Amino acid sequence: MTSGIQVRAAAGSADTEAFIRFPYRLHRSEPHWVPPLILERREFLDPLKNPLFEYAKVQTFLATRDGEVVGTIAAVRNDRYGQFHPDEAHVGFFGLYECVPDQAVADALFDAARAWLRAEGKTVARGPVNLTTNDILGLLVDGFDADNAVMMPYNPAYYAAQFEAAGFVKAKDLYAYFMAKADCADRLTAVASRLDRGGHVRIRPLDKKRWPEELAFVRATYNQAWSENWGFVPWTDREVAYIAKELKPLVDPRFAFVGEVGGVPAGFIVSIPDANEALKLAQGKLFPVGLLKILWKLKVTGCSTLRTMIMGVLPQYRRRGLDLLMIQRTIHNALDTGIRGAEVSWILEDNQALLSPLHQLGAKRTKTYRLYDRPC
Repeated sequence: MTSGIQVRAAAGSADTEAFIRFPYRLHRSEPHWVPPLILERREFLDPLKNPLFEYAKVQTFLATRDGEVVGTIAAVRNDRYGQFHPDEAHVGFFGLYECVPDQAVADALFDAARAWLRAEGKTVARGPVNLTTNDILGLLVDGFDADNAVMMPYNPAYYAAQFEAAGFVKAKDLYAYFMAKADCADRLTAVASRLDRGGHVRIRPLDKKRWPEELAFVRATYNQAWSENWGFVPWTDREVAYIAKELKPLVDPRFAFVGEVGGVPAGFIVSIPDANEALKLAQGKLFPVGLLKILWKLKVTGCSTLRTMIMGVLPQYRRRGLDLLMIQRTIHNALDTGIRGAEVSWILEDNQALLSPLHQLGAKRTKTYRLYDRPC
């Protein structure tokens, strides 16, 4: 307890509901924060529904002052992370951090999460990770003047100062880039015509009628393509199914492709309409009219941007321009729509294999997300 602040481990449905609802109160005046659906947040934290809980141990905490919630944090022991990164088996994670602008509250939350991780045998606390490295990552440290894209974080600018005042140091930066179709369409078309001249490479829409087969290919390719990336942990079967259930309604064959080389599937790219434009209208609630607002935005007026959220090329087919061809097809198909471009996110700060072509294509870096470490 510090300055009237008490941090307790959340226990029971009432605490979980308070944990979920706190950000809606904290950020209600923030114009660029897009509220997730409350129903989705309940499912996300339900051990019976979220496959994360099959291999990870999670403890959520509430900070209160005079009986009112003033902050939240979750601590995570991810056993699969240690299996795939044995040299970092000592790393624990924290996430779902939300806090009023009060360093004493921030310190109390961090101390609670670190103490829990220490009791679980961890010596480093890394975050924010919500709640795995395959999910929403990082603290926004620049780019506060725009809404967050779907499945990307947003937080007040003062969070970074709270982290750094508490002794956290940068572990890794993640970037978001924006490709405006007006800026890069001609350049992409010229590149694509050179790469595709031999007809050996084919780009086809992802086939939703063969969803299980396409999903199996995406999972296998993703796990191979990303295997050497910092912090990567392969998807489990249940995680793929969980993510696919959320994303399938948003997958549009005009913006989701499989790349083939010599008739063999070699890579994929999935861009989805930025559903946050619709979710913002609902303000976290489906009923009584939130669902109608979401459907109207997605099905009638349409979203103005895409988020290119996942792309992978099998190692043996890299450096053939397949990634550029898939990006080109995405932008080309957006030309006759109201879509003005695509956010490509997130990208590791040292992933030159992807950063280099984005720079060549004139994409602009718009946001930086930071992961922090601190000893437990």
